[in-house]
Amino acid sequence: MTEAEAASTSASIDRPLRLAFLGDPNSIHLRRWVTYFAERGHHVTLLVIDDVALDPGLSPVIAVERFAGLKIHSRFPPARILKAPVAIRRAVKRVGPDVLDAHFLTIYGWHAWMSGFHPYVTTLWGSDIFVAPKLSRVVARMARITMRAADMVLVDAEELRRGALALGAPPERIEMIQFGVDLGQFAPGPDPVALRDRLGLQGKRVVFSPRAVTRLYRQNVVVEALAQLPPDVVVLMSRSAAQAGELEAIERKARDLDLADRLVIVPAIAHSDMADFYRLADVVVSVPISDSSSISVLEALACGRPIVASDLPSIREWLWDLDSPALVPVDDPGATAAALMRALTLDSKSRADIGARGRQIVADRADQDRSLGHVESLYRELAGRVPRVVGQRPE
Repeated sequence: MTEAEAASTSASIDRPLRLAFLGDPNSIHLRRWVTYFAERGHHVTLLVIDDVALDPGLSPVIAVERFAGLKIHSRFPPARILKAPVAIRRAVKRVGPDVLDAHFLTIYGWHAWMSGFHPYVTTLWGSDIFVAPKLSRVVARMARITMRAADMVLVDAEELRRGALALGAPPERIEMIQFGVDLGQFAPGPDPVALRDRLGLQGKRVVFSPRAVTRLYRQNVVVEALAQLPPDVVVLMSRSAAQAGELEAIERKARDLDLADRLVIVPAIAHSDMADFYRLADVVVSVPISDSSSISVLEALACGRPIVASDLPSIREWLWDLDSPALVPVDDPGATAAALMRALTLDSKSRADIGARGRQIVADRADQDRSLGHVESLYRELAGRVPRVVGQRPE
């Protein structure tokens, strides 16, 4: 290689990429992901469906490109179905990315395929593989089409890899990654006394259930488990991303079980405040019916907290060697209560040991800088390996 060729190769390796992303623009996980790449100097654009409102807080360095697409969790008017492929192709052409990454296979992955653009990535989250394809034949067919055409599929657990393969993703295109945890922000620390006082939790043992109040995350099981725990134990939840009617159902169940004063539901928690909520907790609980490598679980581990979680393959990858009794069957309030009671009564040595080992596991396998740095290298590899195609009709 000549000196000029070497210099050209080096410049190509170091140059900022143009990255476009499809996904829920209000998800903290997607926002954290795209902000990382924007702060690394890449040109980042979020492709946002035209009538989706943007919550405050999106970094000003991230561009937004609107298009008339299909909305998740809604009916698709025939006019939208006809217009969506044209709209997304035009939007992608305006952005001119090196790589298009769709976070969540359902809807967002479909748009990536409809765009006709290559290279595109599908980054799987969990229920887009475990739940959505079972909803209907149309959803399953669209999932298979999208997966087979993707130039790269990113998964964060072996169970997701198996799900991707089952939907036809070529095995050589699947890459294992992690969303990563900011180990500076999420770390053991002192009891947040001011937060405890503000929430009226002095003298209480706190079970923090950080997942959204939706049917998927089975917050009703947590409330039913609370009924079997001593009266000084309270459950702390957030209204963030609550599913219509589900929050009311949870509050009604708490009243029916005479637990209204032991269920503390706070407004949406800013991601910058989450570490203090983990530090406040004596134990963190996460009992969904399906999951990938849960960011909430990993953040809690990074803060040194004991966990009680659904015994799902993706979660077992993190907790089995650390604390297998903390894994409970799905939809089992009795087992959940027993595991929570065990965690609440751990002696100080066992608690410290689980906390230190849990944080080390996250540091070894899910440090944010290393994890997303690996994704950056995959984007660069893909941009250099797959010829860029814009606006081609999907086959």
